[in-house]
Amino acid sequence: MLKPLSESKIAIIGLGYVGLPLAVEFAKKYPVIGFDINNQRVDELNKAIDHTLEVETVELEEVLLKSWNGENGLFLTSAVGALTEANIYIVTVPTPIDESKRPDLRPLISASTTIGGVLKKGDIVIYESTTYPGCTEEDCVPVLESVSGLKFNVDFFAGYSPERINPGDKVNTLTKIMKITSGSTPEMADFVDAL
Repeated sequence: MLKPLSESKIAIIGLGYVGLPLAVEFAKKYPVIGFDINNQRVDELNKAIDHTLEVETVELEEVLLKSWNGENGLFLTSAVGALTEANIYIVTVPTPIDESKRPDLRPLISASTTIGGVLKKGDIVIYESTTYPGCTEEDCVPVLESVSGLKFNVDFFAGYSPERINPGDKVNTLTKIMKITSGSTPEMADFVDAL
């Protein structure tokens, strides 16, 4: 039911200081759809302009060029319809706190709603946004099930890999830090870890 890694197409949801470096690294090996609701951000990134300064211009240009040439690479968009091609969705949207210092889950719920609209049997959704224990299964998965009409751990699966990026740190970058991963089943845990 789950496609092998070699046949995977990854969608990164949210192209900020966490999502963009992740999208660029994955695009060196896989076809990647970088999705953000901010049209201006997508337009700038398609011109290889990254105001977060997390990705070198030349690196961004290389993965964009690969995609334009029909190879594994990075395709950037704010069109939800492009997400239908993916089978792995990695959510990297912000999780701000409100005035009472409680997590504001609206970006996470919105991303889950968007993914639920394109989710297919055999897909996996990996949450990388910073959340509290239980948030994925208690808050996000019910949205995915409700919108998609699919059943969790039967039709689709979930994973979690908390973001570990320190914005602006040019020494401890994405490729040099230890990643922690998990999956909603033992098989998914192995899959997310391999990815």
